[in-house]
Amino acid sequence: ELHLEALALAHELNLPAAYDAHYLALARRMNAEFWTADQRLAKAVARRFPWVHVLA
Repeated sequence: ELHLEALALAHELNLPAAYDAHYLALARRMNAEFWTADQRLAKAVARRFPWVHVLA
């Protein structure tokens, strides 16, 4: 189930790899914040997922 959810997210968000989408899907399921060093990823999902943050 998580894998299918991640693939759908990757497609919807036009992510180049489903790898990142797996972490997004897991954080969403766990109702957790998601911290990343990937600024492009954070920017790409900022409107839809305000709980995604960039490590500074």
